Parts: sequence; C-alpha cells; structure tokens
Amino acid sequence: MTTVGQNVAKKRIYIVDDEPKIGELFVNVLHRDGFEALAFVSPQAMLERVKSEAPDVILTDLVMPEMSGIEVINALKDREPPIPVIIMTAHSSIQSAVDAMRLGAFHYLQKPVNLEEMRALIGKALDLYDVPAEAAEKKKPPVPRKAPPDDTLIGESPAIQQVRDVVQTLRNVPNTTVLIRGETGTGKNLVARVIHDTSVYNAGRFVEINCAALPDNLLEAELFGYERGAFTDARDAKQGLLEVADGGTLFLDEIDSMSLALQAKLLSFLESRSFRRLGGVEEIKVTTRLICATNARLEEQISAKKFRSDLFYRINVVNIRLPALRAMGRDMLVIARRLLDQFCKDLGRSFEGFSPEAESKMLAHTWPGNVRELRNVLERAAIFGAGARIGASDLLIDPAPADAFHDAEDTFRFPSGGPLEELEKAYIKHILGSANASYAEVARILGISKKTLWEKRKRYELDPATAEAEEDVEG
Repeated sequence: MTTVGQNVAKKRIYIVDDEPKIGELFVNVLHRDGFEALAFVSPQAMLERVKSEAPDVILTDLVMPEMSGIEVINALKDREPPIPVIIMTAHSSIQSAVDAMRLGAFHYLQKPVNLEEMRALIGKALDLYDVPAEAAEKKKPPVPRKAPPDDTLIGESPAIQQVRDVVQTLRNVPNTTVLIRGETGTGKNLVARVIHDTSVYNAGRFVEINCAALPDNLLEAELFGYERGAFTDARDAKQGLLEVADGGTLFLDEIDSMSLALQAKLLSFLESRSFRRLGGVEEIKVTTRLICATNARLEEQISAKKFRSDLFYRINVVNIRLPALRAMGRDMLVIARRLLDQFCKDLGRSFEGFSPEAESKMLAHTWPGNVRELRNVLERAAIFGAGARIGASDLLIDPAPADAFHDAEDTFRFPSGGPLEELEKAYIKHILGSANASYAEVARILGISKKTLWEKRKRYELDPATAEAEEDVEG
C-alpha cells in the first residue's frame, strides 16, 4: 500500500476550495510529503487545467459558490482515464457527501480535515487507480463480483425494501462505515455479510467478532494484534482482526459493549485508518471497511456516559435499521416458508407448507427473539411434525418473558397501572400501526372478527380504517 514518502514522486494533487488559506495549507503539507500539489479557488479553473495537465487525485470542497463538488464529479465522470475525487465537507453535509460517493466520488473528508486521514485517503486512491508507468491506462476501481442469491433480505414490507435500497447504494460507496441497528435476532450479521458480498471489498475477507464475548483486554488484542513480548503470554507476534480483514470487512457486533478506553482507540483508527499493535511502534495502515451493530439505544448510552458521542458520529455515517419480526405482517410468513424449505432439505423431510391455524398462530405471536426464535421453532416442527402440513400444534411457541422487548427500538410497550381496556386499546393501536397486512389480517392476528375490530376501533377512537376495510366489514 502507498504510504507518505513512498512512490509519490511526480504524483500530482489538485485541491479545490473557495477559501484560499485551506488550499495553501494542504499544498504545503503535500509538498513536504513529496507530492506536486496545486490549489484552486475556482472549480472551473481547475477543470480547465485538467484538460492540459491531469492530476492523480483531486480534493474538492462540497459546497462552493461557483460550482459544487457534485458538479465537479459530474464534469469528470466520463473522463478516461478516471481521476479519483475526494470530497471535503462539514458534518452537517455528511449525507450529501455519501450521495456524492454514490455518484462516483472516491471518498470524503469531514471538516476540519484530519491531515493523517487525508494522507491515508490519498494513498488509498493512488493504490486503487495507479499502475506502473509503462501501462497505457490507469486501473479502474474493482467491479464487485456477482453476489450470491440473497436469502437474507426476504419480504416486500417498506422497511425491508428500504434496507435493500441502502445495501444497493453501498455497492458503489467504498469504505464507508455502516451502523446496523435492530433487536436481537433480526439478522444484523447477515445484512453485514450481504453488504460485504455485494461491495468492492468482497475479494477480501469478512471477519466477525462479538464485542460482548470477550473481556476488554482480550478484545483489544484481537482487534489490534500484538508484538512478541507485549505481555506475559505473547510469545509470538499476532495480527489483529483489522489486519486480517485488510481489503475486506470487519463486523463488530454489540459494539455498545466496548469500554470507553477501547472506544477511544477505535475512534483513533477511524480517523487515521492506521493503528499500532499492542507493544508495537510501527503505524499500520489498512483499507478495512468497518460495519458495526447494536441492539442498544446508543443515544441513551451517550447520555449515561457509557458510549462516546464522537465515536457514534463516526460509525453512524450510514444507518440501517432492521424491523422486528412482529412488525413485518405477512412478510413473516414468507420468511417462515423459506426457513421450512431449508429445514426440509437439510432433514430429508417434506411438508406442504403451513395450515391456516399455524399461520394465524405465528402471526399472533410477538416473537421477542425475532428470526432466531422463529428458526428454532420451525426446526423443531420440521423434526417432529407428522402431518402433510405443519399445524398449530407442531409450533411449540414459548410465551414472551416480561422483559422481552427491553432492547427494541420500535417495540410496543404495555401501559401499566391502568384499566384493562387501556391495555387493549394500546395493543390494538400498535398492531394496526405496525402490521403490513390487510384489515382482515389484523383482525386475525388479534383473534377477533372484523366486525369486532371495527367496533373496538370506533370505541377507542383509533385511526380510521381505509374505505376498502369499511367495505369488507359492511360486506
């Protein structure tokens, strides 16, 4: 990998910013690093210069009076050979920077710009686009290999479609940190794998670690590695997972379990994309994409001084929120059928799907363990089921414990201390608002008739049903 002072002779960097002092600062820094650097306050002047003398990398501000950074990208998008463009943006414009990356920007830098991070990104851009001088063309960014059939993102609910859209966008956005949020068992690790498999990083390794599974000192050693003699049992040097996943993806599950001290070290890595092994002095730079996941409310953790706000901002560049199984309506049955088919294949069994009673039982359950719980229930049913179809009696569903939804972001919370009808009202309102199903299906989930549901809705003054639902009831 290109590092500062290595193979940078005659490498030309253009900086575009309407604030002259910023351009002057970057030119001075890059000159000391051995680059040829020119600063422009006018994007148009820079584009004219490109026609006669093309740079190896362009750093441009996102918001400028004459022309935006996105317009600069559009002006260069059909150029051959391509020039990597790094966007510089304020924190309030991060989403615009991500949009720019989707349009073709190589990456972005958040203002005020960290000079070490700038150096690291320029090095990555040169590594990706540069080839030996005798080559006729610069190397284009790697094209993601065709992803395997997606068995993870099943369903047609708006929430699942939104997840698909974000994953699709991330195919063309290199190295952006992703935060996946959702209850336990919603498939955060599987979504992380899909992001990896469909990205330019799929040629590298996908490495996963649960931050809650190790004590803090061991977790630090696992992530950053260590040199021989760093501690009593360190008889040999060992690569950390950040090194192992270089060129690929590191998935940190339950990142909220990480101590504040280790959070600070992870933040330092994200800002510079470099780190030292325990007991080491050498700075190691990697191009590892980081995907984090949590079932906790990080905003509450920040208020309680258990999670660093600056780390939260760093990992929350792209946020994916996975829906709870109980909020997916009939999509849950699609997932159940897919799982049953897989178990039949694995166990050599054959079932013609589920009986209507079994489907109603699954739709009525709150699934505190989400897909993980559904998988366990269906595996047991596939083993012991004796009929042509899986029946309601084959589904051994345990009642949800009282604290089942303590980690849910979007969960229904039972009112306490009030009359029974307040509980009923709250639950009916929740199902009406969260189920991706018809009015009749909501009635079936609740175990009542459509007419009874209609009467309860009117009595409790809940949101009006659709005209179609009214016609169903009247009919």
